[in-house]
Parts: sequence; C-alpha cells; structure tokens
Amino acid sequence: MKNSKLPVILLILLAGILRFWDIGHNPPGVYVDEAHQGYNAYSLLKTGRDQYGMAWPVMTKLFGSYASSLYTYFSVVPIAILGLSAVSVRLVSALSGMGLVFLIAATFGPWAGWVVAVSPVFVFFSRGAFEANLGLFLFLIGFIGCLRASGRHQTLLPSFILLSISGYAYHAERLVSGLFIIFFSWYALRNKLHKKYIFPALAVSLVILVPLIRVSLYPAVNTRLRELAEPSGYSSRLLAYFSPVNLFSRPDPDVQRSFPEVSVFYWWMIIPFLAGVYRLIRARKLFLPGILVVFILPTALTRDYFSTVRVLPFFILLSLIIARGLSGLKPRLLWMCVLTIISLAELYPNLVLLKHERSNIWGYPYRQLASRLEYLSPLPVVIDNSRAKPLDILLAFYNRTDPNILQSRYPSSWIADYYDHPEYSPDTDLGKIQIRPIIWRRDVSVNQFLIGDQLAVSPGQVAEHHLQLVDQVTDINGVPVLFIYRTRPE
Repeated sequence: MKNSKLPVILLILLAGILRFWDIGHNPPGVYVDEAHQGYNAYSLLKTGRDQYGMAWPVMTKLFGSYASSLYTYFSVVPIAILGLSAVSVRLVSALSGMGLVFLIAATFGPWAGWVVAVSPVFVFFSRGAFEANLGLFLFLIGFIGCLRASGRHQTLLPSFILLSISGYAYHAERLVSGLFIIFFSWYALRNKLHKKYIFPALAVSLVILVPLIRVSLYPAVNTRLRELAEPSGYSSRLLAYFSPVNLFSRPDPDVQRSFPEVSVFYWWMIIPFLAGVYRLIRARKLFLPGILVVFILPTALTRDYFSTVRVLPFFILLSLIIARGLSGLKPRLLWMCVLTIISLAELYPNLVLLKHERSNIWGYPYRQLASRLEYLSPLPVVIDNSRAKPLDILLAFYNRTDPNILQSRYPSSWIADYYDHPEYSPDTDLGKIQIRPIIWRRDVSVNQFLIGDQLAVSPGQVAEHHLQLVDQVTDINGVPVLFIYRTRPE
C-alpha cells in the first residue's frame, strides 16, 4: 500500500467514528422529518405506496407542503435489512457523509478531507436523516466531475446527470444544481470546451429533470418555497453567510440543525480561513469565489436569517479555503493529530449536550410513550397535541403501524390530485388512539386515557375531574414530561 493512501484511509476511519458512533441514540429519538422519511420508506417497502397511498411519488406530502422523495427511496434498502429504526433511517445520510470525506480528500487533498471530516456542520448533518446531506453528496460528485471535464471531456455527461439527480434529493439542490449547470456551461464554453460535449449533456440533464419540473409547476408543490420567500432584506441575509460570527462562533438559530454550543466550523478555524483567503487573492483564483456566490444566491432569497441546511455546498467551498490555509503546516500528520484532539475536545461535549439538552426536541419522550401504549388496556386513548405537532407520524414510526391503516384515511380523490392537496391536519386517529387537543367537557365523561404534558393537564384539572395518574413518561434525564391519566366518569 502506498503511503499516499494512508491519510485518506485514516480520514475515512475518523469520519466513520464521528458519524456512526451511537447514531441510533444521539440525537435521541427521531425528529418528525426523520420519521416522515423513514415511515414512507417503510410504507413503500410494504405496499409500494407512501402513507397517503401514492405509488412512488416524485415528491411526498410533508405536513402542509411537499418534500423531495429521493432520500426516502434510498432508505428502502436499509429499512428492509435492518427494520424501521433510527439507525436504518439515518444510514443513508451517514454513508453520504463518509462519501463526502472520501471525495474531498481524494480530489483536493488530505487537509480538505480532514476539515470536512471533523467540522461540526458536516458531522451534525451526517448523524440525522437529512436529505440535504444526500443531495450534497450527489451534487459534489457531479461538481468534481465538472472540474475534471476540462481535461477529460467524457466526464461531463455523467457529471451533469448526477447534478440533475441531486435536484430530486433536496429543495436547495433544485436551484443550486440548475444554476451551477448553467454557470459551468457558460464557463466551459468561454474556455473552449467543445460544444459537442456541452449541449448533449445539457439535453440529457433536461430530460432527467422533466418529471421534477412538471411537478414543480403545481402551485401547491411550491407552498413551502412561497412561505419562505422574502426578497426584501436580500443583501443583509446574503452577507450573513459570510459573517465570521455565524461561521465560527454562533450555532444555527434552528435548534434542530446544530449542536448546542458550536458553530458551523470551530472558532480556531477562522485563522486558516483568513490565511486561505489571502492565498486565493494572491493567486488571483476567481473561479472559486464565483461559485461561492452561485451556491448562496437562492438561500439568501428566503426569510431565514441564517440556515445551514440550505447551503451545505457553500460550506464545502469554505472548507477548501480553510484547507488551503492549513496546507503549509508541516509535518502534516502530526498537525492533523494535534488539531483532531483540539477539535474533538470541543465536539464531544456538544454530542453530550445534544443528547441530554435536546431529547424533547428530537421526539425522545414519544419513543418512550409508543412502547407504553401497547400495554394500556383496550380503552380509547386521547393524546394532546396542543404543543407537539405532528405526532401521528412519530407514533406510526415507533410502532411500525401497518401502512394500510394510514392509507385508508385518505379518499381516492387525493391520489388523482396528489400534488394539489398540501393541506395537513395534525388531529387524527390511529385505531383506538386519537391525536387532538383534549376537550374537557366531553372527554372526562368517557372511560378512556388522557395523555399530555403539564400544560395540557394541570394539577387543578386532575383534582377537578378526579383523574387517576396511571403512568408518566420521562425525558432522557429522568424528568417527567408526559403524564398518562385515566378518566373516572362514574
């Protein structure tokens, strides 16, 4: 084995440890989007249809909007092998994260691979079922293939194919991949890459994207995009993605998309980042800054101040700049070991905090509740959802509910007009289980179980309606968060 392969092998091992260690329990539970991906893959495996009864949709309904389906399709195989669980639904993302490290290290060198292997943003999104991570992996293969197309023209067609497929993986790639294909085609023609390679590749890309374009023409499919769109304040949001505070100090404002106390990159990485910027300026390499702008333009059009999940390709390019700043450190292996220890000293506490501070956000109490529901008597159950929506997909995921039960709730007209019905009601029935707000004047007169948090069922209501505490569900730290009461209508 050549010594040049050793750093890449070590980086893949490091990436695997950071992405797979305790992946089934950290993050604890599953988030609702993960449950949606996993359960629909389970439903497709069992029935060939999603939870609404649609056979292999281009995009799937997601709580009032539509989500890309490619991650769901990729998850069918691991769920068939491992069963429906947090591990099986996160496996595609974790493998995509490892693939990113290999591609970056093999293409841009060990330092670039190292930055991607240990940076918090890439570790975090590889440990959850984030379709953006799969989209990034597919996009990156196509991106690297395009970079090599100037010397190997035959790589252009498969690269454009993968870029087009990445558009089916995540909403951001629908825009970014299309913009990059246009940008690179212009760049290649300007630099005299022969037309006979460019135009056939563009034609094939268009054919691949036809189903996605067709579905995207439905107004309902773009509900989420319209909700997020906010043209005003564009320049300030664009600059937010270049803010050192957002990149090196402050976590993502969305607590489901970051570790508790670490940013996109470690604080100390700002030093090699500035060194890398200086080297790029001296070398007058303007291609990379041009791509940076292309990657970030669509996201800056949304109302979110700073959303990491939508700009993962942008963070890959920032990683290359950081790696350029680190490349002068010698001996390389020694410095990698030292910086790995420094990075892990900051990452490990955040993994612990993620598990213990955010278990409720990641649906951990409902994993515990799902196992308790099996042992309740045949009496009806009402689960309050005043503050936790949606719960039906979490319980269906944890209990591996027969997909036919969920599919039977929707009329056949929904299938005929699948892409015209984004509406979603969090109030629903799963057999004897009703998921809705508690209606006190009615529910206390029925012999049944009522389940909710302390705000849903206060001590005063317990005393007033003579409710019997049957059980309670705790968070991962042992603090009671859900309470199971039995009514006593007599």
